[in-house]
Amino acid sequence: MRTPQSTELADAILSGSATFDRRSYDAPRICPLCGRRMVVKINPVGWEATCSRHGEFRSEWLER
Repeated sequence: MRTPQSTELADAILSGSATFDRRSYDAPRICPLCGRRMVVKINPVGWEATCSRHGEFRSEWLER
């Protein structure tokens, strides 16, 4: 899958204008901006979710 160059998802989450509707320990499955399913990769230290329209977001960015 080709990752879009958009940072719209990350900007919206980090600014607080959008939130993931999920439990704190689950990786998000649905993009809060468009409602499309995201590709989610789980690794030992976190997760990475990618929307085909709005870009990617990583769990480590929430810790900052």
